[in-house]
Amino acid sequence: MIKKVILRPSRIGCPSLPGTMKGIVVSVPGVTDVDVHYEERALAVTFDDALTSVSAITKKIGEEMGIAMTEGDELSKGGESASETCPM
Repeated sequence: MIKKVILRPSRIGCPSLPGTMKGIVVSVPGVTDVDVHYEERALAVTFDDALTSVSAITKKIGEEMGIAMTEGDELSKGGESASETCPM
């Protein structure tokens, strides 16, 4: 069954992180789409749950980037603007 989940990284401060995360998530077998929502600090991931799981996706990001992910209910802007947290 095709599912969609919102994942929120523990940090996503600089513009290069979402693109890197997207590349990692897309490489997981069963993931069909990844939308980066930079200002909301979130990734919307569409996947086939017969081929992968939320835990497999978050584990892959953790292994590749050392970033913890949490599952979110919906897209909503966090408190601090993402552009304000990037040191570049």
